[in-house]
Amino acid sequence: MKKYLELIMHILIWGIFYFLILNYVNTISDFRKDAGPFWLAILFGMLMNQVIFYSTAFFIVPRFLRLKKMPLLIITLISTFVIINLFESFIDYYWLVGFFSSESESYLSYLGYNATSSFFILLLGLSYALIKYWFQSEKLKRILYEEKLTTEMAFLKSQINPHFLFNVLNSFYSKALKNNVPELADGIAKLAELMRYMVYETNEDSVPLEKEIHHLKKFIQVYQLRIAEDDDVFINFAIKGAVENVKISPMLLIPFVENAIKHGIDTKAKSIIDISLEVTQNKLSYKVTNTMHQAIYGLKDSASGFGLDNLKKRLSILYPNLYTMETKEEKGYFISLLELKFD
Repeated sequence: MKKYLELIMHILIWGIFYFLILNYVNTISDFRKDAGPFWLAILFGMLMNQVIFYSTAFFIVPRFLRLKKMPLLIITLISTFVIINLFESFIDYYWLVGFFSSESESYLSYLGYNATSSFFILLLGLSYALIKYWFQSEKLKRILYEEKLTTEMAFLKSQINPHFLFNVLNSFYSKALKNNVPELADGIAKLAELMRYMVYETNEDSVPLEKEIHHLKKFIQVYQLRIAEDDDVFINFAIKGAVENVKISPMLLIPFVENAIKHGIDTKAKSIIDISLEVTQNKLSYKVTNTMHQAIYGLKDSASGFGLDNLKKRLSILYPNLYTMETKEEKGYFISLLELKFD
């Protein structure tokens, strides 16, 4: 019932408005009750006002306000207002007036009357859209705030003191060197660096893209420690463009690779992950392609980082209207695409 409440309210309001005019108004401009089908003129005028109201409240304002294109919003509102009023006045003057016996007024008089009433309806539609947009924005802010609190609480509950972990890793690193196992020591050092970045350096709103790429390479290197030399697994990473002096929100790149590793590597079959990142003048293009397998062998986590769904929500908050994200399947490969525009 709550879903249809707004629709029911609109039908009732327009119905009451039409009833009051039809029963308690005797003349509108040249149209008079005793001179023809007064109800038809009122119905046509109301339909035109509804076009102005709903195009303003449900299409023009929400669309351009969300895109923050105010000049285009104003131009579109004025154009819609003028076109509808010219059309309504044309029908009134050249067609509807033929149903009435009273002396016809000039075209400009019809246009003036219609413009006056339509302007009032336009203001109502604009006010309705702005109030609704404000309520939706406040609701979204409240939801995001609650989600943030929930996430932070879950993180605090599950967090192990990072200093303790670093001390343990340092101990393992020392023992690996002492026992002359350089590969293990190198893996522990990379893991410690990876954890240090995730714990301490992702609290910033943005980080240098170079640092994010370095972190991603470390993540891949740590994972490759799990792959045997005779496994038919290949991970390729190509970078194009000037990544210097570019900043992005931290931990945006890794979920794509994490997803590709989780679902695209099978140690019993040939597995390929191709990662490409390109920076142009005002855009970052990121693509991760991985083979698709029916069964995945080896260790699997019950959760996979942020996850692509959560990442999309995060992008919509951090970069509204500045990103496109797409995932698709193509000839046995799963492809993840991200394009991020810079202001």
